[in-house]
Amino acid sequence: MNNTGALAHAVHAARRGDERAFEGLFRAYQGAIYALVLHFVGDPELAADLTQDVFVRAWEKLGRLREPEAFGGWLRALATNIVRDHFRTARQTDPLDESAPIVAETEEPPEQAATHERERAVRAAVLELPEHQRTVVVMHHLEGKRVDDVAAELGLPKGTVVSRLARGREAMRRKLARFVDEEG
Repeated sequence: MNNTGALAHAVHAARRGDERAFEGLFRAYQGAIYALVLHFVGDPELAADLTQDVFVRAWEKLGRLREPEAFGGWLRALATNIVRDHFRTARQTDPLDESAPIVAETEEPPEQAATHERERAVRAAVLELPEHQRTVVVMHHLEGKRVDDVAAELGLPKGTVVSRLARGREAMRRKLARFVDEEG
């Protein structure tokens, strides 16, 4: 849904309880949100479940969205928060729980294990960014959107997006320094 006016109209209608308007928003954004969640969790089934959770929460919290034109960015922020909550909850589960599925250990080459560790660290670093930085980093680097497009979609000045990107990149560079040092 690229037309800002149509987006704002659909969001306003959905806020008034128009389920068809919300279905249109769902259809327009479901693919991008699923891809974003899948990037973080790596499991298609889990990504589908969490994507559904994102849209349920969006329907419940739509009244809190201050700027309807920023729906896409707000939805991405909601998605990354749900993913972060999922990982936080998963870490808090009891590893000795006998009802938990038993996963067989697999041997993987050291290079592949290092790559997987690096990928997990990058995903974790993105999820740890403050929401305003995480949203622009995700939109620009993971979704491949131009800075101008990110600014327009979020309703922010281009300079604000550039600044948030720079701060987000710097924070990630610090968090991922050990991987850079290993390669250098």
